[in-house]
Amino acid sequence: MEATQSAAAVAADLVQSKMLARLNDFMEKKGAAVGVCAMMAVSYVAVLYLPAIFLRSPKSMREHMLRRFACAAVASALAPMLCFALLPDHPRWDSDPSTVLEIFGLRTHHLWQAIVLPSLLTGMLYLGPLVLAFLDLIEWCWAASHGGLIHQICSVVVVNGKNMASDVLVWRNCLVAPVSEELVFRACMVPLLLCGGFSTTATVFLCPMFFALAHLHHFGELISRQKQVISTAALIVGMQLAYTTVFGWYATFLYQRTGHLIAPIVAHIFCNIMGLPNVDEALASSHRRVLCVAYIVGLVGFFMLLGPLSDPGLFNGGGDSRGCDCWYGFCKWIAPQKL
Repeated sequence: MEATQSAAAVAADLVQSKMLARLNDFMEKKGAAVGVCAMMAVSYVAVLYLPAIFLRSPKSMREHMLRRFACAAVASALAPMLCFALLPDHPRWDSDPSTVLEIFGLRTHHLWQAIVLPSLLTGMLYLGPLVLAFLDLIEWCWAASHGGLIHQICSVVVVNGKNMASDVLVWRNCLVAPVSEELVFRACMVPLLLCGGFSTTATVFLCPMFFALAHLHHFGELISRQKQVISTAALIVGMQLAYTTVFGWYATFLYQRTGHLIAPIVAHIFCNIMGLPNVDEALASSHRRVLCVAYIVGLVGFFMLLGPLSDPGLFNGGGDSRGCDCWYGFCKWIAPQKL
């Protein structure tokens, strides 16, 4: 009897020790994933400030932004290399090395779906501001054209297009920032967090925290360069953090569901162009009833179509995502973890 009880006690201790070992291993992987992502976020910002340490002050905004573009390119190259070194070896890598690029959402098949569908989805979110901009454009062009509406619209588009093509701030908002930030904060961090043991849902809410962390440096810039008082700077940065966090949820969700880096990039460009919706302007407009309907239809349509238009089946036709909420199946890899 005593021998039986002793054997049962030993078995219970063994089970408990195995469970604790698995729990510790699980927590270590999660901690490592979070630590690496935090390091990536800090490094991304630190690289942007390297020219200010080693080079003379820029003579113009254009020179300043070109330096930032070069630094963003360096940060965007270093992050994938670190991510690849830490990710587990996938069984398909040996037979098809091109799948390494797919890890970072760089693939050509189902490309048009990854561009058009997220654009439609993001456009629904901004339906109110888009309708307002369209109505204002028609009214202005009609008043200035004296009847030649189509010609005036084309002239406005051409002139604005030329001005935007030569503006470094437009290049930052529409190309450099979306591409570099989505590559680092989505394509690199999402696989690390999923392989570290976080669920797809947890990753959607966790990943934007690092994205928001990378925007804290604006607080110092507002005080030192723009001479804002601390309270004003804190309010501005607080609004930026709230906006970037909400957008980060959306972008991470898109990347996990589509497996295409271009999907969050398109959404990022769209949001940078549109900015925060100006509700006061809509309410003051003579078309406020139409705009209110557009806002409501847009919001309702966005949440209704969020799932269907981001269905992984639309972007890969099965593949590695079967039975998984993330396209590439990071969360189901069974290879030995490096994290």
